[in-house]
Amino acid sequence: MLLIKLTIDLAVLIGITAVAFFTGLLLRGAKLKKQKRRIGELEKEMIANHAEILELQQEKLQLEEKLKGTKIPVIPITAKEEKKSEKLQDRSASNK
Repeated sequence: MLLIKLTIDLAVLIGITAVAFFTGLLLRGAKLKKQKRRIGELEKEMIANHAEILELQQEKLQLEEKLKGTKIPVIPITAKEEKKSEKLQDRSASNK
């Protein structure tokens, strides 16, 4: 059986543990700062995108209001569909 005798002074062990603990705290703090900064950037980007969407919707509403005011003749689509269905009925009647 292989036995390795390892003797470490208690003060050295406590020192190594403390250094490792504080190093971990520093690294975690840096990581959290980086994540918070990134979240802030993404929030600003989202706010800018939402503002742009609202501006586009406002422009759309203004254009729709302008179109409501103008008199443009509009041919309903249903009239074309009715004519097509009448033609189909005429053809089916003539085939009998």
